[in-house]
Amino acid sequence: MRQVLIFDYDGVIVDSFSIFMTYFIEACKKQGYGFIATKKDFLQLFNGNMFEQMMQKGMDRKTILSIVYHLKDGLIKHQQKIEPFPKMPTVLQKLAQQHTLIVSTSNETKVVEEYLKKKNLYNLFDCIYGSDIEPSKVKKIQLIRKNNHFDKYTYIGDTVGDVKEAKRANIQIIAVTWGWHSKKQLQHAHPDLIIDQPNELLSLFI
Repeated sequence: MRQVLIFDYDGVIVDSFSIFMTYFIEACKKQGYGFIATKKDFLQLFNGNMFEQMMQKGMDRKTILSIVYHLKDGLIKHQQKIEPFPKMPTVLQKLAQQHTLIVSTSNETKVVEEYLKKKNLYNLFDCIYGSDIEPSKVKKIQLIRKNNHFDKYTYIGDTVGDVKEAKRANIQIIAVTWGWHSKKQLQHAHPDLIIDQPNELLSLFI
C-alpha cells in the first residue's frame, strides 16, 4: 500500500551535525546568547521544537531569524563537506518507487533543495517543507496531510522533538539511532519504532 513517508533531513538523510552545531552556536554567541555554548546545550534544543525551545530561551523572532540566516550561510558554504549517511541514497531511491517521499525539516528549504539537487536526490521527493514555510513540524504534517490524501503517514526522525511532534500530529513515528539523539534518549520518548540502520526502512516499507 502506497503511503507518505516524511523524512527529517539533518541527522536522518545527511550527516550535518558538526557544521550545523558550529554555526548555530557561533550565531547564538553573536546575538548575545553565549550560554548556548556546548554540544549538550545545543542538543537540548531538540528535546522539543527547535524554534519553540529558542523562544523559551528568551529569543525574539528577529534574533531567531538572524541565527537562522547565519546558519543557512554556513550550511551552504560547507555543502561539499556534508555527506548522506551510508546507504541512505539507495534506500531513498527504492522507497520512492513505491511510496511518496517528503522532507519536513527545521533547516531552510533552499539549503535542502540545493543539496539534494547536487546529490541527484531531489527528484525522489514530492515536496520539501523547511522552517521558512512553517517552523512547527506539527503544522507541517497538517499541511502535508492536506495536500496528500493517503491513508497512512509515517515520520522518520532522529530527535526527541521529532517524536513529540509526530505524536502531537497523530502519525506513526520511527526514530533512527544514527542521528543526533542517542538511542537511550529516543527510547524515553517512546516512538512507535526505533531502527539502527537505513536498510531497515526497506524491510518495513517494501
